[in-house]
Amino acid sequence: MKSFFALFFVILLSIALVFSSCSTSDANASGGDESTTEVSSDSSDEEDSGTSSKSKKKRGSKDESEEDGPKAVPVEITTLTEGTISSFLLYSSTLETEQTVDVFSRIGGLVEAIYVEESQKVRKGQRLVQIEKDEYDLAEQRARVEYEQQKQDFARFQKLQEQDLLSQKEFDAAELTLKQAEIAWKQAALNLEYTTVTAPISGVIGDRLVRLGDRIQPTTQLFTIANLDEKIVKVFVPQNEFPKCYNDQPAVVTTDVLPGKKFKAHVKRISPIIDPQSGTFKVTLAVKDVENRIRPGMFVNAQLIVDTHDDAPLIPKAALLYENERSYFFIAENDTARKVELKKGFEDAEKVEILNELKLGTQVIVLGQNALKDGSRVKIINEKKYAWQNGASEEISSVTTVAVSRN
Repeated sequence: MKSFFALFFVILLSIALVFSSCSTSDANASGGDESTTEVSSDSSDEEDSGTSSKSKKKRGSKDESEEDGPKAVPVEITTLTEGTISSFLLYSSTLETEQTVDVFSRIGGLVEAIYVEESQKVRKGQRLVQIEKDEYDLAEQRARVEYEQQKQDFARFQKLQEQDLLSQKEFDAAELTLKQAEIAWKQAALNLEYTTVTAPISGVIGDRLVRLGDRIQPTTQLFTIANLDEKIVKVFVPQNEFPKCYNDQPAVVTTDVLPGKKFKAHVKRISPIIDPQSGTFKVTLAVKDVENRIRPGMFVNAQLIVDTHDDAPLIPKAALLYENERSYFFIAENDTARKVELKKGFEDAEKVEILNELKLGTQVIVLGQNALKDGSRVKIINEKKYAWQNGASEEISSVTTVAVSRN
């Protein structure tokens, strides 16, 4: 019995020793892992410190660039000046002449000679075309002989009538025959005269529609003659504008064919009748063209001047920006752009009157404003001058290359 307990005790002691050795080895193993973890954490700390130092360097470079501020936008300016501007009614039409005539012959025949060409000036009564006249010459001679014969016969009948040897009826018949012969002779002489076609008005030959040797009829158009000294434009104005129109009202006529060129005009006559279908009335403008630079048939724009403002502050339309049915422009103040909402007065194709309270000489940005915001920095690289600032009508500007950059 004692031997059995002794053996059981030895077995328990062995088991305890085995478990004790296993715990020691696990502790050593866990200690090695901790050292490894510490090394790994140290290396990761070093990487984090390097990354943070790099990010600090990047942030430092960005901060340094921000300290320099945003780049200035290069712009072009003009100065706010005073000038004259008008309110007008604008209409489109074609240029005409007060006198334009289509030339026809009064008789038929072969064209024997042509004396004028297109663009040639002619006087009233000047020869244009000669029609072959031999046949008309013979007809005139025959009618004249007949007339002379009837004159002699009528003289004899007159003597007989005085002697009561001729009845009144026979005498009246002889007198009528004489008159008919006279008319026939005059008609033949007139036809002979019509063989030479002459100019009905003074002007310039616009079209020559006849050729040498053509057989023409009274319905054949030969020429078109226009009097270029009296040019007109007919415009049709809405009836609600009737009170604004009056005789001798000043006007301006322009054409895209001659950009920048303006021609003075005035209202020559106003039709008192309003067309019930279109609701418009006709206004005829007389155009002054001393140099004869515009031609009939040209498409033109006519401006009827309603009112004029002198010494008005003006800016070019090139300066305007449009946002949500509002207009804005930028002015430059101490290298800074300031956005201003336009208070508009009169305007035309080139410029606009401003009602904003700005001093004359204010620098208005006319190029580069699309890249600006209120408060943007700007760099003025050129000042543009417009001809209307000096009372002319065309733009004058120094040639400068501008590169626009956005903030």
